[in-house]
Amino acid sequence: MTNQWTRSIWVVPFPIKCLAAILTSTSISLIVGIMEYVPLAERAEHTYYYPFWYTLIISVLISSAILLFLILPLSLFADHVLASRRMNRIVTKVIFAILTYLLLGVGSGVLFSIFVFKLDAFEYTGHYQYIVIMTFVFLLWQLGLSGLLSRGRDENRSDSIIDK
Repeated sequence: MTNQWTRSIWVVPFPIKCLAAILTSTSISLIVGIMEYVPLAERAEHTYYYPFWYTLIISVLISSAILLFLILPLSLFADHVLASRRMNRIVTKVIFAILTYLLLGVGSGVLFSIFVFKLDAFEYTGHYQYIVIMTFVFLLWQLGLSGLLSRGRDENRSDSIIDK
């Protein structure tokens, strides 16, 4: 393996990506569950409403499948593209990361719609917004978790230097 390939894989370590995927599916599912919940006082008569736990579990299953089998593998490719770019300024890195993950979200939405809706891929548009938002939440969780990990490593290094 070349140095560039190993550096691109470990832009965000794979276990952090997996943890970010789980946290993304959980947080998105909680938001969807809260948005879909109808309080007892506002429910119409003779109408069935799904319970909160059912909406939460179904949303976690769907979000986890999309994240683990579609967005996570494509994000490894996106990280490889981001690592191959020689960028010095932090603003440039952030802009390229946002644009790359926007393209990742749109591409994931197109792939999802082709496999799920077959020939009617562009007739329904609701899932595109959901998947693009999911990729940005996934990016935010990755950045937050990798920032915490790097901060913890820096503190451990400074503690070990002080001890010597």
